[in-house]
Amino acid sequence: MAFSYYTDGNECIYTGNIEDKNVTQVTSSGAEEDHRKPRFSPEGESISYLSADTDGVQSLHYMPDLDSDGAMQLTDGDQHVFSAVIAPGGKTVYYIAMPAEDFLKPEGRGENGADLHAVKTDGTGHEKLTDKDAFNMADISISDDGGTLYYSDFQDVRQLTSYDLETETEETVLLENISDDIYHPAFSPGGEYLAYTAVDDESEKGTFIYELFLMDISNIDYRRLTDYNATVTSPVFFHQEDRIAFLAQSNWPSEPSVYEIMTIPYDGANMTPLALELPEAEDSFQPGMMADKLVNTATLTILYLLMFGLSIVYCHSSVRTYLPVIISAVITGMALVGSFIATLINPWLGIGLMALTLWLGGCTAVLLIFALIYKKSLKRSS
Repeated sequence: MAFSYYTDGNECIYTGNIEDKNVTQVTSSGAEEDHRKPRFSPEGESISYLSADTDGVQSLHYMPDLDSDGAMQLTDGDQHVFSAVIAPGGKTVYYIAMPAEDFLKPEGRGENGADLHAVKTDGTGHEKLTDKDAFNMADISISDDGGTLYYSDFQDVRQLTSYDLETETEETVLLENISDDIYHPAFSPGGEYLAYTAVDDESEKGTFIYELFLMDISNIDYRRLTDYNATVTSPVFFHQEDRIAFLAQSNWPSEPSVYEIMTIPYDGANMTPLALELPEAEDSFQPGMMADKLVNTATLTILYLLMFGLSIVYCHSSVRTYLPVIISAVITGMALVGSFIATLINPWLGIGLMALTLWLGGCTAVLLIFALIYKKSLKRSS
């Protein structure tokens, strides 16, 4: 199996042997790129992957075999590639992409969306297959005969869509029993089964729980396979066994994410971890991970209240007990105004600033209560 793994500040491509659990590094990424989303060809001889630059723009790369010294870059920085798949025979790669210029713009500001593309594995024959400028396309796959592409597309709900390469027609794959959004669809070898993830429930914290589902295409009958109570993603079928491998994030939705590779048979019994011998970081102290652990809402709240609380105590000696509260209120007001302005530029930025405003408002209220209690307690003691 092929996967990307992040260690020592770099994300690279690795392959893992399921039998002996050994892991081999396939690519080496530099400081200004990360390698991710590897896909084997149907024959298992070649591999494609995406390389992300510092802006997050992903280009498509191809390795004819795992023993080759380097990979061939099939797309340049003018396109942002979301997902790719190698066709049977290994001569063509199909991928979903949009202009990088539009990808880098705030959501809703770009003029062009995502479309299907094709390119030969020697880097020639670039072709744009659709002109739909889709808002959201992902998770491309291909039928065993190489005649049909499948991908998830958003039309009111995230659904499965097919594209016939011969007739150049696109249609929704009607799965009558499914009304929910479909994420990460993957077909089994032979196309008899469809695995996908979907929202199954909501956690106590209000976040969605994503579980793995399996559908029998012959009768459109589906069932939930996992009961992980967190989130699962990226299902992949075994070729020699009736099992599925997938990623599970045990600490969902916390950051940094902690993943484990799990496998489960088609009947949903005996879900087991796949314990590969993953590489360990050469530098055990990683400032980035340490910062992620320290910088969280609880820590920031304590530090904010502690700083302004001590300021209230200090300012009380000069009869300015409420000055830190006023400063905190002014900061809250500035964040509120900024959220309205940001909404006009980027709605997501506006939502983020509004969340910050609510947090600041709550802290300011606590500081005001503390200042009132502190001032009254000193009056009584004197």
